[in-house]
Amino acid sequence: MKKVFNIRLLHYFLAILGLFSILLFSFYSNEANSKPIKNHSNYIPIKRPSNLFNFEESADTIFNLTQKIGAMPVVNIKKTKLKKDENLGTALKRINFKNDHISKIISTISKLRTGSKILSSLPVGMIIQYSIPSNLTGGALKLNYTKTKDIFVWQDIKKNYKSQIFLRPSRIEETLVKGVIKNNLYVSALKSGIPENTLLEMISLLGFSVDFQREIRSGDSFEVLFTKEIDILSDLVTQTKPIKYVSMNLSGNKLNFFNYEDKFGSPQYYDENGKSSKRTIMKTPINGARLSSRYGNRKHPILGYTKMHRGLDFAAPLGTPIFAAGDGIIEKAGWNGSYGKYIRIRHTGTYKTAYAHLSGFHKNVKIGKRVLQGKIIGYVGTTGRSTGPHLHYEVIKNNIQVNPMNIKLPAGKNISKEDINDYKSHVEKIIKQKIGLEKSNRENKLAINNHNVQKILNLN
Repeated sequence: MKKVFNIRLLHYFLAILGLFSILLFSFYSNEANSKPIKNHSNYIPIKRPSNLFNFEESADTIFNLTQKIGAMPVVNIKKTKLKKDENLGTALKRINFKNDHISKIISTISKLRTGSKILSSLPVGMIIQYSIPSNLTGGALKLNYTKTKDIFVWQDIKKNYKSQIFLRPSRIEETLVKGVIKNNLYVSALKSGIPENTLLEMISLLGFSVDFQREIRSGDSFEVLFTKEIDILSDLVTQTKPIKYVSMNLSGNKLNFFNYEDKFGSPQYYDENGKSSKRTIMKTPINGARLSSRYGNRKHPILGYTKMHRGLDFAAPLGTPIFAAGDGIIEKAGWNGSYGKYIRIRHTGTYKTAYAHLSGFHKNVKIGKRVLQGKIIGYVGTTGRSTGPHLHYEVIKNNIQVNPMNIKLPAGKNISKEDINDYKSHVEKIIKQKIGLEKSNRENKLAINNHNVQKILNLN
């Protein structure tokens, strides 16, 4: 009997045969093209790390840094300070480093990023921790060359000098300080724990609304909310951010101002209703001073006859900072006859201010340079025709000296109607933060008091 040819089976057979052929070709092809793979990892593009210029954290002593970095052991660690007219080389010579070690130390620092610039600008008074090398121990240095960075120099196990910049660890702390004025605002605020740069900022923004000589009384109080950065190794404040909130209670009259950045990101201050804290010119561009002579006729203390006194005199200790009374251009900065060392600032086409008998000028003061309101321009002195340290302050309107106490100055720009709702929400957040810090401060104070009471009970 003739077998019938099955077409379906043929199709299955051909499909299997084709699949087998493909697999066989693939096997031979891979074997024919395969080679030992060389390591080309050096040529593969790698994404640049985002922390390329980040620094490792520093340590409090050379000993701890040598443990961290794996340097030669050190002994007999000492400290010194960079003296005036010294560079690092002469300082190392003074503390008995040998010349060949000094040259190697200078060389390794100069190879750091901006190392040459660092070496040429080390600050006077910089703390130098050091360990002098011996046959068994390594040489090492730790230079606290800025508030936030240290340079560490050490010898490795082959006694080669190496160096590295380390970042001093820090913490950010939101701070609310409250205080009561006893003698003057400056001293009372410093005693309450406000850093000096924050205090000067506080005086600057309050100077438009407060007459520090006539309005402040013993018993008046203040509050300041600000952010500070603290060096963990030294527990010292390294820098502060602009004040968030400041308040003064002057005999029951309370002034509140809140930080609200403008479109350029600069801090501006307004009261709770959005009115600017600023005026065109500050009436008293100095703090901690006594009004010793008013505007008007007086018997001149040196000349001995009655003469028109066309300004205000503020008696203050030698070197007390003097602030620019308003934004403007420095027209004059130098010696001016009986005025002694003298600065004049042009604020608008109408107003100028003048400052006389200064002991010196701030380093940034130059004729033709723009100065911002509240920035330090000079320091109280007794140069020229003067009987003692004081600031002679003049307000000049249309080139005529006028009484600073009597002039009515326009206010700064207030919060616009379009931004007022956003501003009020911003104020609410600051107030909530203030309340939270008040609660935290009370709890901390209570915990400290309880600890002290328990300590006394244990002793008894």
